[in-house]
Amino acid sequence: MSDKGKHIDKRSELIEKVLETGTGTYIDWGKSKEQIWLEMEKKMDAPEPAKIRVLISPWMKMAMAATFALLVGLSITMQLYRRTIEVPAGQHGSVLLPDRSQVSLNAQTTISYKPLLWIFSRKVSLEGEAFFEVNPGKKFEVNSTFGKTVVLGTSFNIFSRNSNYQVTCVTGKVRVIEKRGKSEVEILPGQKAALNPQGTLDVQMDINTDQTIIWLENTLSFTSVPLQQVFEEIGRQYGVIIRVPGNLENTYTGAFKRNASVEQALNLVCKPFDLKFSLNDKDEYIITRNH
Repeated sequence: MSDKGKHIDKRSELIEKVLETGTGTYIDWGKSKEQIWLEMEKKMDAPEPAKIRVLISPWMKMAMAATFALLVGLSITMQLYRRTIEVPAGQHGSVLLPDRSQVSLNAQTTISYKPLLWIFSRKVSLEGEAFFEVNPGKKFEVNSTFGKTVVLGTSFNIFSRNSNYQVTCVTGKVRVIEKRGKSEVEILPGQKAALNPQGTLDVQMDINTDQTIIWLENTLSFTSVPLQQVFEEIGRQYGVIIRVPGNLENTYTGAFKRNASVEQALNLVCKPFDLKFSLNDKDEYIITRNH
């Protein structure tokens, strides 16, 4: 073959590669010119693959937007909706939680929880005094101003008024955490965790739990309790205001039923300390010293 023929073959080869690479078209140069053009025309006339378009009607867009808004609204409602039960002074109450756990509430106590989220998180907020009987299940948490109590399934009593925070375990095991997380203890039946003035938790052993929860039987019981706190509790249980003199440093030990009149209760407490009481208004009593 002459040099000119070889050059033509190489050029044809190059053109073939460019066409095949750039357009995906393979040309058989061994065919006649008419056959090559006929095949190329057929490929050029071939219809392009149809493109699928998904059309969303306006009403479907509106339905999707409404569904999204509903889901967002439902989520916000579940997060924000909270049930709150307040038991006023002079009364007791009870609450049955969504998991059938029971809570008995002492006078002047508030409890709240989120019922729509209960299946995901068993959390309760408490201020006052309450006795919990918790059914087994996921972690059960009670939050108060100064502490947090965590259990799985057990019974316990929480007293949370002002800075006085005490948790008494009756059955099972209870973990008590100081609110700032600086102190944490686990207590067993017959033990009590109490917040001390330094802000840490002390554990008291061999507690008479029957005495702690005797309020469930409508009995007021005090063991070496400062007089100021005794009068506060009497006022809370009877729904009255009791004003006391300053510097009451004595402590009181005793018990009486709530079905006794407030005057009988005040007389039982005042007499051993040479104190007297008088009715200043319909629901207000004044405690004074006899001399």
